[in-house]
Amino acid sequence: MADAYTFLNAMHKQYGDIFEFYIGSRRLIMLNRVDLGENGVFKQSIKSNNYFLRDAALSQGWEELGWTNRGIIGNRLITDWLFNKRLLSHCLSSTKYLKESVSSIQQIFSEAEGYWKELGDSKPLEFTEWMHCFIVDTQIKLITGQMTYSLSSYYNSVLPPHLKKPLPRQSLEDYSKFMSYLLAWPPTGQFFYFVPPLLRHYVPGIRHIAEWLKMRLKWLESEVAKIVREKKKMIENMDNDEAQELNLLTMLLTINTERDTNKFKVENAERPFTEEEIVEILIEAFIAALDTTTSTLCFLFYNICKHPDVKSRLVAEIDATISSQDNNLDYDSVTTLFPYTNAVMKESARMITVVPLGAQVASKDDEFAGYKWSAGTAVAFNYGVIHRHKAYWKDPEIFRPERFLDEHRDELKPRAFMPFGGTVKSCPGKLLAERLVKTVVILLFSRFEVELCEPDKEVKRKYVLNNRCEELKVYLKARNRG
Repeated sequence: MADAYTFLNAMHKQYGDIFEFYIGSRRLIMLNRVDLGENGVFKQSIKSNNYFLRDAALSQGWEELGWTNRGIIGNRLITDWLFNKRLLSHCLSSTKYLKESVSSIQQIFSEAEGYWKELGDSKPLEFTEWMHCFIVDTQIKLITGQMTYSLSSYYNSVLPPHLKKPLPRQSLEDYSKFMSYLLAWPPTGQFFYFVPPLLRHYVPGIRHIAEWLKMRLKWLESEVAKIVREKKKMIENMDNDEAQELNLLTMLLTINTERDTNKFKVENAERPFTEEEIVEILIEAFIAALDTTTSTLCFLFYNICKHPDVKSRLVAEIDATISSQDNNLDYDSVTTLFPYTNAVMKESARMITVVPLGAQVASKDDEFAGYKWSAGTAVAFNYGVIHRHKAYWKDPEIFRPERFLDEHRDELKPRAFMPFGGTVKSCPGKLLAERLVKTVVILLFSRFEVELCEPDKEVKRKYVLNNRCEELKVYLKARNRG
């Protein structure tokens, strides 16, 4: 299935809001309306939800990779999964951490801003690549505290040879290998989910691919384990009253220990993380943020520039809220101000849902949507269809951010908008992602005039586990706000 999302949208048009389809011999029930699953898969309580397991977590391939008894994404063990998610959610939603993230985002944005100004306003920028590099540098800084060379490397790649700047070669080679292996994680999961064991184990060419992917995965886990051990040793050598770095890895290593400065108290989660747990959580945290945040930003920029009236109102709000002399955004402003910017972000996520599909499995017999389902039934859901369903939205194909403003709040249907998921498996990094996207939008449109290179063309996208922005070319011109 080259593009599962396009296929399932076509099936919705043909068969309606509930239908079944098969992946090999695996039967899935597809829901395209929230009310069809509100008494089943969309229940929010982990105690009453019968759909804790992801469909992929039951695959023999993910079990072979070891993903079904650790981490969050594929973990079948509800006690371990709940422990991991509760503590990770507390770390990612810590006010101190979110404040630090806004500061780090601005620091890295300033680096990108300098490169864009040096390139000038006549050169079209491939913004998908720029945003990918920006997110890589940002996420590694927020997760490990380390600085990387993604932005500087990409800047060098677009310069003529005589203008290229020296960068540490060994560090770049190590970074490039790490990133290539990290980005192979999603295709590895897809391969081991779709390709049957018989082919993976016995057909020579396919067996070689499976072994090669597992080798890369082991190398990645080994490298992340080194990062964890180095950080752990550094923390152990610090004085008790010495200030710690504020990044995700430090919090994961110190939570529920005597060095825990945040003093989280989470019910049924009083022990520290093990090294193995931290390694898997870090890899998943890297992966969950890269493609999704890059594409969220690029689709957002596209939608803003595609609608001049929206862009004018957004820029006016930004200019009215922060002065031209303000070089820094504070966390409270990002969190509480810019209501129209918030609305534009939500409308863009509604129009192009970055993670539109999910599938979870009934752990026992169930009944909803007028049917009885046996244990083991896989129930899939299409947030992309829900976000444009006429049952929930007036003029769903029109880009209208005003629908998310407070004065129209009563018009929003419950659970009709779920960009971070609508089940107990929803994204634990929601607050961080929202702050990151909002900070970047404010900084970009306060400092640059942004124009699409090809305003009459649709944005190029492709579904690969999520809706991925394939290309977005823009012109940036530094603003003179006086």
